Amino acid sequence: MKKHLLLLLCSVFLIITSCNDHDDNTESKNLFTSQLIGKGIITANYVVQQNTVMTSSAQWNQFLNQIDTPTHQTSASFTEINIDFNQFMVIVVIDEVYPNGGHSIDIMSVDEHPQYIGVDIEKLLNGNATSVVTQPYHIVKIPKTIKPILFN
Repeated sequence: MKKHLLLLLCSVFLIITSCNDHDDNTESKNLFTSQLIGKGIITANYVVQQNTVMTSSAQWNQFLNQIDTPTHQTSASFTEINIDFNQFMVIVVIDEVYPNGGHSIDIMSVDEHPQYIGVDIEKLLNGNATSVVTQPYHIVKIPKTIKPILFN
């Protein structure tokens, strides 16, 4: 009787562990390291709503010139503006222009999948907080990769 019970327990254990180890329906993904460059709102020089990957200093400098004005330097709040594009790429997410404040655009995660890098975006705040015209943005840098970047 003890042998039968032991055999049954071993069988159940093997079935459970083999099911957990070979779940073919789960896609393999890893959190990709990203560093915050800037997050907030543009309140002056509004730009086109976009999800963009910048891979060169020329692209980055053109973007900085678009968002900065002599009276309002949006990039002054960035953690850095001198990006080493030999090692990093910049992900720029800019929402639409809203007639009021209290909106956000949020990069929730950057995940590495076998064939691509996925960027998950959400709008956590949905406005009507102030009467100031605003445009939310979120900018991060990631290690340089040859995989395509897909926005969700």
